[in-house]
Amino acid sequence: MNELERFSSGVDHQPLTKTKNTLTSLEVYDQYGAMAYGIILQIIPQPHLAQEVLVSVFSSPLLQSCNSYPFTFAVCVIKLARAKAVEAKRKIMALAPVGDDFGTNSDVSPQAIFDLAFRQGFTPEEVAGRLNISKSEVLRSFHEFFKSYRNA
Repeated sequence: MNELERFSSGVDHQPLTKTKNTLTSLEVYDQYGAMAYGIILQIIPQPHLAQEVLVSVFSSPLLQSCNSYPFTFAVCVIKLARAKAVEAKRKIMALAPVGDDFGTNSDVSPQAIFDLAFRQGFTPEEVAGRLNISKSEVLRSFHEFFKSYRNA
């Protein structure tokens, strides 16, 4: 018996694509709620605010558009959760801005640069401008950050 026969013999594998049935918001929440909440908490570390954002993610009409992406449903939820969290954080910061210690922070490690872009919601151009480095250095830091996680 070759590897392919051994792999497919008698085992009922789930297909890679979704069935024609779309997931309801409750089913999506059951499958991806914890993941989305974890992402939101990284951006907004206040649990009560993070829970409000989580509700807005799973009540968003954009969530149903994720059903049309069979291979990337989790990615769609991640993107939506991050976008809603960054939007909420920007609204909070506009209401009660805290001091901008960005300029005094000399940490230009790949982890710090990724945190600024992912958790703080800054674009690569904004990160580069605030840290006085080039955009290509910011993108190179992203690459180094992901490479360090692949090798870990």
